[in-house]
Amino acid sequence: MRQFIRNLSLHKKIQSIVFICIFFMTAAALVSLRLITTSYDRILYRTTASSLSASSMGMHNCLETLNTMADLFLADSVIQTGLGTLKDSDQVQDTSAAYRDVYGALTEYYFTFRKNHIKYMGLYQNNFTIHTYLPFSRGLLPREVEEYLLEKAREGGGATVWATDYADEYGLFLVKSIRRTEFLQLDELGILVVNVDLEGLITEAAGSGFLQTESSYVLFDDGNLIYSSSPYMEKEPLEYDRDFREPYGLASYSAQKQSGGGPRRITDVFYVKSRIPGVGWDYICMIPYDSILSSLRTGQMLCFALLLVSVVVMLVLSSGLIHSITRHFDTLLQKIHNFGDGNQKPLPVDYDYENRSDELGILHVQFDHMVDEVNQLIKTNYLNEILIKEAQFKALENQMNPHFLYNTLESINWRAKLMGARDISSMAESLGALLRFTLDQANKEVSLKRELESVQYYMTIQKYRYEERLDYQILVSEELMNCLVLKLTLQPLVENAIRYGLEENTECCLVRILAEADRTNRVLYVYIKNNGSSFEENLIEKLETHEVEPHGFGIGLLNIRNRMQLTFGEAYGLELYNEEDLAVVRLIFPLTDETRGAATC
Repeated sequence: MRQFIRNLSLHKKIQSIVFICIFFMTAAALVSLRLITTSYDRILYRTTASSLSASSMGMHNCLETLNTMADLFLADSVIQTGLGTLKDSDQVQDTSAAYRDVYGALTEYYFTFRKNHIKYMGLYQNNFTIHTYLPFSRGLLPREVEEYLLEKAREGGGATVWATDYADEYGLFLVKSIRRTEFLQLDELGILVVNVDLEGLITEAAGSGFLQTESSYVLFDDGNLIYSSSPYMEKEPLEYDRDFREPYGLASYSAQKQSGGGPRRITDVFYVKSRIPGVGWDYICMIPYDSILSSLRTGQMLCFALLLVSVVVMLVLSSGLIHSITRHFDTLLQKIHNFGDGNQKPLPVDYDYENRSDELGILHVQFDHMVDEVNQLIKTNYLNEILIKEAQFKALENQMNPHFLYNTLESINWRAKLMGARDISSMAESLGALLRFTLDQANKEVSLKRELESVQYYMTIQKYRYEERLDYQILVSEELMNCLVLKLTLQPLVENAIRYGLEENTECCLVRILAEADRTNRVLYVYIKNNGSSFEENLIEKLETHEVEPHGFGIGLLNIRNRMQLTFGEAYGLELYNEEDLAVVRLIFPLTDETRGAATC
């Protein structure tokens, strides 16, 4: 399988990679779409439930307003006075005036609150009845209905009572026994009967909210069905209570439409079940789930269609782009085969690569130049060219000596100063001084001042390279500058500190050089500290046993320690340890100065 993949053409390899990426992107998009759709379903259910619950609040507010109206009617002084006069007085003149007053007040309440779906209002007293408007065909309610309403009002004992037994035929009734409030006599002055258009009340509530589909309501009071606007009327209240157990959700049932019969079918509805506060009625508000489902399916189909179109477009575009790239590689392969077959004439190509600066253009142009150069070499005397090249390399090798390097660096320094390039001049001076110090074989030991100067030259060059990322401090007192140290010990350690301090550190690397003298034991300590790195425990021993292999370049730690011990003895050398967030190298030298006299140091 691997061999088969390796032998595929570049076009097929790139195309396979693109197809795999498109496949995984499409799979991820489908999974994400599924998760989003599931989450959206839950949010939609909750939002729909909230909207249906909000529509039921419209009914609650209307019923509360009617309750408030009944309380205001009870406390109205005109009603109290008029009904009291009608009950107590035998004078025709007084009762006539009282009748007009009560009728006017009743009419005023009717017109003020009739927007709350009041059909008519009536007052019943033993001797007479006052009505605002009678919507019934015969003008009066049946006697058994009136007796039922009066009985419900008296059972309420002055409280507002909602009578629901005849709601399906005559609508909803609010009844209230009007008691005399003067001197808290509380005898019955009359009974208020308010007929409410339940159909209009529920229709208005069902049409509110953000849902475009009107909702259906089923109301029942203590197990008795009050009202149902659902097109399916076969269920009894107990069946509703059984099938709609959760506060909201989906329900499916087989039903037959109320109007006209017809075949039975399965109906899916989204419902909200709750209780209307204040009146204690249970209600089930439902809407056809088909409307919600169609909205969800439409959105999903649009997403799938968009995803499919995107995949097709990506495949077409990627195939075109891949071909536009690989055809140039195919042309290059043809050139290579043509050249490998020994044809010196270039392969005719109907494309100009000279004006292209991308990788393909560079490959073609460089290959063409290479072919031209090879052909030119073939035409000339190959051996003669080789001899000339050997002579040139020999001349360059003879010139690569310290004197030549120094003169060259001085020329660069002079030219840089002439042009005002101080950084180049400083780097050239530092590099020349560093080379002189390094190649000077006269002395094996130098003063600490001379060794620190070589460090300064090296640091000057590195500062131009790392700029603000590198900072160094040399904290050595003047009295220790004449102390002798082994040549080429500080600069390699500073080089390692910079390399490892900046290897994985994006912040500033601080290199600090300090020196102190232990005059009692005649020892000079030189410290090189840097941040950004740390030493392994027992690193010197691990390097000696090859447990840790050095992976740096230049002069190693073992080289420096061995040279110091060979020069000064086993008591001297270097130590490695970590101090807080700093890596520390401590060099131990004997305390002597340039004249071999210890007094100066």
